[in-house]
Amino acid sequence: MAGGDRSLSVGGDALGQFVTGDNNDVLSITVNATHSAVTVVGPAERPKPVRRARIERLPRRASRPPLGRDGELASLVRSITGNEPAGVHGPAGIGKSTLIRQAVFEIGHHDGVVFLSGHGKDVDDLIQSVFEACYDAPGYRPGEGELHRLLAGLRLCVVVDDLDVPARELTRLQDAMPSATLAFSSRERLLWGEGGDVALAGLPASAGLQLLARELERPLFPAEADTAASLWRASEGSPYALIRAAALARPGEDGGTALLPAPAEVPGLLRGALAGLVGVPRQVLSLLATVPDAHTTVEVLTLLVPGATTTAVEEAVGRLAGLGVLSVTGQHVRLAGDPSGTLPEHLALDPRQLAEAVARLTAWVSARRTEPVALADHSLLIAGLADAVGRAGRPDLGVALTRAAAPLLACSLRWGAWGRILTRGLASARQAGDEHAQAYFTYESGVRSWLTGKRVAAAAAFGAAAAAWYALGDHAGAAVAEGAQALTTPGPAPFPGPDSSPGTDTSGGTERDTGASSDTGSDTSSDTGSGSDHGAGSGSDHGAGPDPGPGSDPGTSSAPSAHGQSPPSHPPAGPPPPTHGPPPGTGAPVPPVDPVGLSLFAKVVIGASLLAAAGGTVTVLNMGGGSAAPPTVPLHVHVATSLFEVRDMPGVPEGPCPGGTGTTSCTKVSQVVKGERGPVQVIPAQPLPQGVSVVYWGCEEGPSSAACSVKADGERTVCATTTSPDDEPARRECLRLTGGRSTGAPQTALVHVELGATDFEITVAPDTPGTKPCVQPPLNLDQNAGQGAGPPPRTCEFVVPLHTKMSLSAKIAGNSRGFSRPFNGEPEWFGCDEGPASPSPFDPSGRGIDESSGRQERYANGTGTCTLNLTTGRYIGLSSTDVSDAGASALAGAFARFPRVHLAPGVTRMPTPQEPPLDRVPCSSFGGPAGIECLGTPSNG
Repeated sequence: MAGGDRSLSVGGDALGQFVTGDNNDVLSITVNATHSAVTVVGPAERPKPVRRARIERLPRRASRPPLGRDGELASLVRSITGNEPAGVHGPAGIGKSTLIRQAVFEIGHHDGVVFLSGHGKDVDDLIQSVFEACYDAPGYRPGEGELHRLLAGLRLCVVVDDLDVPARELTRLQDAMPSATLAFSSRERLLWGEGGDVALAGLPASAGLQLLARELERPLFPAEADTAASLWRASEGSPYALIRAAALARPGEDGGTALLPAPAEVPGLLRGALAGLVGVPRQVLSLLATVPDAHTTVEVLTLLVPGATTTAVEEAVGRLAGLGVLSVTGQHVRLAGDPSGTLPEHLALDPRQLAEAVARLTAWVSARRTEPVALADHSLLIAGLADAVGRAGRPDLGVALTRAAAPLLACSLRWGAWGRILTRGLASARQAGDEHAQAYFTYESGVRSWLTGKRVAAAAAFGAAAAAWYALGDHAGAAVAEGAQALTTPGPAPFPGPDSSPGTDTSGGTERDTGASSDTGSDTSSDTGSGSDHGAGSGSDHGAGPDPGPGSDPGTSSAPSAHGQSPPSHPPAGPPPPTHGPPPGTGAPVPPVDPVGLSLFAKVVIGASLLAAAGGTVTVLNMGGGSAAPPTVPLHVHVATSLFEVRDMPGVPEGPCPGGTGTTSCTKVSQVVKGERGPVQVIPAQPLPQGVSVVYWGCEEGPSSAACSVKADGERTVCATTTSPDDEPARRECLRLTGGRSTGAPQTALVHVELGATDFEITVAPDTPGTKPCVQPPLNLDQNAGQGAGPPPRTCEFVVPLHTKMSLSAKIAGNSRGFSRPFNGEPEWFGCDEGPASPSPFDPSGRGIDESSGRQERYANGTGTCTLNLTTGRYIGLSSTDVSDAGASALAGAFARFPRVHLAPGVTRMPTPQEPPLDRVPCSSFGGPAGIECLGTPSNG
């Protein structure tokens, strides 16, 4: 970077350009497929928004008015026309969206009406949508002060359907538009005190009976009056439940007009209707059930369902909405309410269908004609499908999807949606072991932090990205990250790069982010199938990096001059900041200090929804603006491992925390917000040895969990270590510190492999450190002839630390006894993470023979690879596609019925046929996850 140049130069075709910020902190960003380029510009470069002559953004008008809601509608309209905030809340399917949308058409306002869908959107993204509805300023996201100035004088009515934010965020939304009147619908009550709030209950009896008649398209017969009244009482007047009952009407005994079902018949009829779905309706429902929190449109569903037409998808959506399993609100379609107990398990997408859907979505995202704002509207869908393919063992597909989406989402100017995809992409990249993608998502998270005024978080991310790119040999990428770090950090980097020597204290003299309120640019909803995703592939999406409130950067003068130079506030003190690149005067870059061979470094991250105040250098997820400090409780975090040294950990030390050893044994305490829930995460700077992962105790997920979320309902202790054999004492210490009962034995997982092929020698090799391969010779069937007994079972068993992430490989060799020829096939696994998670029908004759290779085709539930995330022990099967492998059919049939067989943690072997079988027990009783059953107990093992 030369002289006063305050820009970053990057290669690649530009996908878009935008400007953000206000006052003296204006940034111009050029987005391309490899990096985002940031240039500091003067205030004169800021676009001049032009107010639109007509401000009107209305929803689609319903064809029929809502029944039985005259009083509630009048109350809403009265509050809005009186310039008071108005809210309507109630459970799913009660009619909130119908009511709030009808209210839009019965009001008039001085300067206009703006209607928005709030599902999955944070407050900042909603405010940007209001700005764009009122002003013509393409490619411009004003800073907080400029937004307030532009919106302050507009007497709008802003209506938000399905507002999905905490109650404390509602005030921020109102403060951004002080002259506007806000009306909204929400699941929970958000409006207290000022304004009018409507608690929406079920329909009155007369309206409920009218709704049934309207859906049946005929008057109710006198003979079914009692049935209709029973349906109304059973549903408590829920419109969705009544619509569903009408859709399930069946012809009477005489085969004539369809009659309403009795309430007791509805569940069975619904299950039957869903089980009988075929073709496009089934595919649409399966797809939406995979991402139950996301909404989409008919257009995108048509793209995702193979061979579907728009008409076929529209008909399928209408049919499923009539059954009450889909919610259609305007153009948006999503799963209705809680699907548990109503959707048959066999409706789940199999791995092949899921992979195809993700590939189609990736192609849509990659198409240059896709509008960035439309893409942002689908960020929950993108993140949900990326998480789903990760759970199915294909995180590489999630990387490709989020990698394609991220640049366009930056151009959408919706920082919340962008942050959701960056976080999900980083989690997918870590799961896939894709270091290039990890570096990209880390760098882009730094750009996002910078744009939201969180400069210390940005500097930390840029430093980590530079270190990663240098380790990968991408010196151009590393130079870009270093240039960004230089623009955001006048002092030393807060997180050690590869130049940092062990024992160096990088926290001294480094500016520290402050504040602890939630960054509303994050995704706080559950996904993360997995629940919440904390950047490690588990479920809820949190933005990465330490973020203070917008514009907050304590201890540093960050305002550049009009020419892009920051005026010095005081003479520089101390040595210049370390760099990751080559030293001056050398022609070639110096590689970083060996990140694996010498010392691994790590940092500890605490979610900002938890963190209120902490000492030391703090790296915090999801921080935004805030005001009064909430009540707090202590959170003790203990990290103990021989594999890496934690160099960045929030809190005040409790006892010694020695540095420079390459290991960690340290406890720190932070004050966290009482009653809040959030993640605690240990993030190594480089990959851990193969088969080793970080595990936690003291978390909501239970002991020895792969991810950690904490509910701060009182003083808590969290302990983290790894699954490495060298950390066995640390795992016992974690169990003791968090109040667990130590049995004196390490928490282990048994992997039992049932072998199907009898004619061949089979070698099963795990990738976990210190675990030897298992070799089983061919069975000698002549030995068992005439003894009245079948051949003995052939198995392999491995005992490894609980929560190991294991990959198994198999080698099969030898000659077939029946065909007198060498083995001709591929291994076929059953019960692994790549396979289906739900039971499926099994047809023993359902696989043919590939004439070109002479091999059997794989069964539908068989996979070519086997990976296991061992939250429990596992029982799996291995056969092959060789035509002489008769054992494959038995294994395929067994695992079609029981696709996941869990063994209780602590079981070390399966019993012999002469021993009692293992009992079925709750996995959570022995340190496993809640909600599933395991076979066996440690005493049986």
